[in-house]
Amino acid sequence: MPTEPPGSALDAAIDRLYAAFGTVPRPAAIELCPCCMTESEAAALVVRVPLRELRVAVLEPYVADVLLTVGSVADFRYFLPRIYAIACTSGFDWPELEPLFRRLRVAGWTDWAAEEQAAIRDLLRAFWSLTLAAGDRDADTVLCAIGNAEDDLGPYLDEWAAHLRHPVAAAELRDLLRHGARLKRGAMRLTNAFWGSRGAQVVQWLTGIAVRTAVAEAFATADSEASLQSLAEIEDLLAVYGR
Repeated sequence: MPTEPPGSALDAAIDRLYAAFGTVPRPAAIELCPCCMTESEAAALVVRVPLRELRVAVLEPYVADVLLTVGSVADFRYFLPRIYAIACTSGFDWPELEPLFRRLRVAGWTDWAAEEQAAIRDLLRAFWSLTLAAGDRDADTVLCAIGNAEDDLGPYLDEWAAHLRHPVAAAELRDLLRHGARLKRGAMRLTNAFWGSRGAQVVQWLTGIAVRTAVAEAFATADSEASLQSLAEIEDLLAVYGR
């Protein structure tokens, strides 16, 4: 049976996002602070072009300060599919994922229509699955970004645990423990400043029995040297944090 390409679920989630928000009206104008965005930049945003064709350069000034000093929830909802499609598929460092995903929380997305919430959650899940499969993005960054939008990271952590037999997922967990965490006064702390208090669930998972059980199970089923090497390093690092 053919294997589905890793990015196909993300492509489908992006299409669903466009469909779910397809009835949101195009804004006639953009509220702005002149220190953060010019009138000409705002005008370029509302030109009548298909949303999927709106260029990154046109969106950049808006995305940098949207829901801070630029824009409103209404126009954010219109641009949302294009912004998050770019964020999840671009190989560039723009836009910065954690503050961008935080905008969803600021906009109150969990109070929106059920279809819109489901489309956003589909995108988050597909983006995370691709991160664990392809390794094109740093899992620590992506998980932190999702944690800035979602209250419960349990499903994402469960998926990570279930895929630790695979080289990318194992290597990403090793790198999080090696570079994205540290001991402070005998307790694990995540070093990505965008976590804030939302990192508590991840720390609890990393220092609990569930992840150790998942690593042991992955050892029994992993069939690549890369996976086994990463899993061995994970065990050593977990032992350090468990002291």
